[in-house]
Amino acid sequence: MVIRTRFRLWKFRCHLGTFFGWYLGIMSRLWIQNPNRCTDEYLDGIEDFIEFAHRHNPGATRIRCPCRRCNNTLWETIENVGFHLVRNGMIETYIIWNLHGEQLDNASSSNGIRVDNVEPIMDPNEQVMDIINDAFPFAS
Repeated sequence: MVIRTRFRLWKFRCHLGTFFGWYLGIMSRLWIQNPNRCTDEYLDGIEDFIEFAHRHNPGATRIRCPCRRCNNTLWETIENVGFHLVRNGMIETYIIWNLHGEQLDNASSSNGIRVDNVEPIMDPNEQVMDIINDAFPFAS
């Protein structure tokens, strides 16, 4: 009875936190740098990541594993990804989950200067010839 109640409260807290975190757009990823992978914060973060990946890849049986060992190159079942993240930790620099369906924020990308036409500084053929001449100075 106590375990079920605790699980229900934990699940409610995760869903509530996930809802408000995504609604406000400020879901914290600080748990990724937490060296203690047994804390509630880290385990909740893994649950949030798994839920996010599952939501953005519906029907997928395997996703890229962002653990330090797999480095987003190996495809694992969602259950195994959770185990890997607890055992190996998540790549600390993977804070924008673009390989799992997260899009870059349009507001932050619109602050850049857009340039439609850019003239090349140098002809690409001349650049190639310069490289060849640098590599083989006596060939010509």
